[in-house]
Amino acid sequence: MKVLPLVFTLLSFYSSAETKISEEIKFYEVSPASKSELLKSLNNSSPIKVNGKVFHGYTKYNINWRFWWKFHGNQCVFTKVETTLKLKYTMPQLKSSKPDVKAVWSNWYPNLEKHEKGHGELARDTANKIDKKLLSIPPKADCKILEKSGNKLAYKLMDELKVANKKYDTTTNHGETQMAWLYLHL
Repeated sequence: MKVLPLVFTLLSFYSSAETKISEEIKFYEVSPASKSELLKSLNNSSPIKVNGKVFHGYTKYNINWRFWWKFHGNQCVFTKVETTLKLKYTMPQLKSSKPDVKAVWSNWYPNLEKHEKGHGELARDTANKIDKKLLSIPPKADCKILEKSGNKLAYKLMDELKVANKKYDTTTNHGETQMAWLYLHL
């Protein structure tokens, strides 16, 4: 009985996890003629439309995982996990030299960025959890069972990420409570 924990401890010593993260920001231009046209211009320029609603920022994530295993002592154990996270932010970019427009933008935009980065952090945390939790799965007698257990766990964490993002948007009202809605600055 005490041999199994020792074997698992020794095997996990030789295992490694690696999260690779890339971030990209895709900008869309907003060129209001005046401060009073800023919200209208932003709404018209935004490519982010969901169920008839216009959003000004968006965070897309793609998390993938790969793992390697080794059959040792009649047991299969993960030896390496590699998780990749691709974050793509869609954000507005102001094209205006008007001081009053720039003043509103500089007060508002950091709040929108903070809100979207919050979504990015949820994805980053999940990618890191996948790495760590996959390596913590105990050895299995069959590598197919180990593979199935690993994918089941990772998909469960992905489902939890979806729930966390919905909760984040509900709690913040899509950033309104974080002052990420432009109307709060006009």
